[in-house]
Amino acid sequence: MEPIQPATKHSNSKTVMLLAAIITLGNLGTILHKSSRVYLFQQAQCLCYYRLHDPTKIGLNYHVEESLCKLPAIQSRLSIVDGIDSFLQCLPPLLVLGMYRQLVDSVGLRSVLCFNLGCAASAVLYSIASFWLHQSWSTEAALLSVVFDLIGGGDSIRITMACACIANITPAENLTNVFNYISGFYFLASVFGSAVGSILLSNHVYVLNGLSISCYMITISVATLVSPTCGRSNATGESAETSRIASEHDPLIPVTSPGQSNARCDSSKASISRLLLCSWQASCKSLLALFASPNPTFTVILVLLINGLALRIGAILPQYTSLALGWPLATVNRLLALKAMVSAASLFALPLLRRRFLEPRFSEGRGGAIAIDLLITHVSLVANAIGIIGLGFSSAGVALFVISLCVFTSGAGLADSLISFGTHTLAKGELVADFYVRTGLVNAVAALIGGPMWSVAMSYAIRSGWIPIGTPFWVCAGLFGLGCVGVATLNRA
Repeated sequence: MEPIQPATKHSNSKTVMLLAAIITLGNLGTILHKSSRVYLFQQAQCLCYYRLHDPTKIGLNYHVEESLCKLPAIQSRLSIVDGIDSFLQCLPPLLVLGMYRQLVDSVGLRSVLCFNLGCAASAVLYSIASFWLHQSWSTEAALLSVVFDLIGGGDSIRITMACACIANITPAENLTNVFNYISGFYFLASVFGSAVGSILLSNHVYVLNGLSISCYMITISVATLVSPTCGRSNATGESAETSRIASEHDPLIPVTSPGQSNARCDSSKASISRLLLCSWQASCKSLLALFASPNPTFTVILVLLINGLALRIGAILPQYTSLALGWPLATVNRLLALKAMVSAASLFALPLLRRRFLEPRFSEGRGGAIAIDLLITHVSLVANAIGIIGLGFSSAGVALFVISLCVFTSGAGLADSLISFGTHTLAKGELVADFYVRTGLVNAVAALIGGPMWSVAMSYAIRSGWIPIGTPFWVCAGLFGLGCVGVATLNRA
């Protein structure tokens, strides 16, 4: 293999920086909108409730004081709405991931990112228009914003495709550190978005969503700087062996043999319905094959699923914090900003900790990096479990709650380290592209199940009147414990 030329290294570094900026700015646009989404759903539920029971509580511009929205009847239904919203937001990766992988292959990553971000901006505009009408059907209409994500792919597909491209052009020994830094900036965007949300939420909620749309537009302008050939497959007519080699170096290029090429969907010729059908079939096959991998890939996928299910408890965290501490949602956003700040600090600190303290204590080479990844994964799971147990004690006071939240979120390096471990330990014949598709799908499945699961548990606890509302968090700690068992299995492998 010829050494990478300096010009190629510079081009790759520029591409990584651009994709990192797109991931970060895209997350900022998402957070600016999502910081208001629970509030808008709560206002919609309050409005419907008081229209029936006490219209005098409805103020100017159909506003209801947030303190009046803490009734169990309203909060129980809000939990269900949040669960449905979480479920719907997780559908795009399962339904259109195959189609977008083919589109990246044929038209390049730049075009896909621009279209994806345009659809995301349209989804925000549609949602706030639905809430602004203040109708009894506003909640149901806002939930249908998922249609724009189905068309554009949503956040998950944007991040998955960008990360796969980054993994393709980044040296293996630097992959974990690069993802740590990118994740750190990702959480810094969450800090800024949550902080802005805490300021604008109560009185300027539509301005907040206008900033979200503007952020998506800025991200589109950054995406236009990505090379038009980024992510595209090589010219047609290559031999099967050449395609196989290209696939090993580009995770966005699927392997095709002469016998398979006819069966593959041609995104430039197939109809939309045919393309969607092929995408759905590819997703179903990938789902069925999720756990068909040999060890250690099988265990990595299983731990990712367990971790994903546990982390989806974040879907009920804003509502739970508001109820447990008696805070308005604008104040809760400040706490969420702190949570994101701790995550960012942890991720920025990990490369330094690896270099100065961990690498000298482990053997050099690939084995050392793998051992470090497993250690970080294990410590992160323990921190998550301890922190989530403390969060369940809602009556213990603000100090314990904040400390527990910081301990919980300090385990943010888990996913990057575990995926890096999985990338380096793939069995012979397995492709990086297939592994990244599987991690994307398993995260989507975890989110699809986890969000509604925790929302229903929260709703039941609120309605019961005798079950502590922190019970879902204690159950979640058990899932993190299972994850620790899985990592211990990887250690012995």
